[in-house]
Amino acid sequence: MFPAAVVVVAVVGPALAGCGSDNPYELPEYRSTEASGQLSGSPGTDSPDRTGAAGGATSIPTPSGTGSIPKISREPSPASTAVTYTPADARGEGAWVERGKVRARTQNAKDAVDAVIGYMQQRVQISNTWTVDEAGLAAVASGQARTSARERAASQQAAGRRSVGRFVVNVSSVRVKGDALVVTGCHFDGTSELDENGYVLVPPPGGMLISMKAKKDQGVWRVTAWPTSKAPTCAGWKK
Repeated sequence: MFPAAVVVVAVVGPALAGCGSDNPYELPEYRSTEASGQLSGSPGTDSPDRTGAAGGATSIPTPSGTGSIPKISREPSPASTAVTYTPADARGEGAWVERGKVRARTQNAKDAVDAVIGYMQQRVQISNTWTVDEAGLAAVASGQARTSARERAASQQAAGRRSVGRFVVNVSSVRVKGDALVVTGCHFDGTSELDENGYVLVPPPGGMLISMKAKKDQGVWRVTAWPTSKAPTCAGWKK
């Protein structure tokens, strides 16, 4: 879904396990079964947060002459206090963000993670509706991160694409230095890019390692930087 899916991993304290381990980020594992044409995943340890509507197992229409397109299997996501919106894609499925496994040891770090999750909710919603909630975006982002979100809306609209599905935010570290920090995590991007007819153009990419910078201004954390290059996949994860 995102050219550079990212959640900043910041850790206060000892460094995480090295990349040579089977699961270096100690986060939920997601497996895709290509043979059966399905993608499935576990949302992690916490109750999911959501913006939008979730569907059950959904058959994806196949354009004539293109062969079969994998069917996406999604777990229903319960309602939450998050702001909901009307899905704008052809199938009316929407796109939403869920809170996965988060490692944040102090209240300061937890507040920063909340800003990161809020920012991802904005980006995911924008990717489906092409509409920017300026007030909502300003509450969780500033600078380049805010500009990047606006550009995301414009690029999606220009390409005629909308995202559907869930994006699970996992945070494995929060590195704090004064009023700035970096939040990093191996997120699970289970969203698909659809064209105006609901056909899949880009399938879910799966685990993506993303880092985001944030800064505190007048007691409020806001994401300040979104990666400008494509996010790498999570090394060591079982696919």
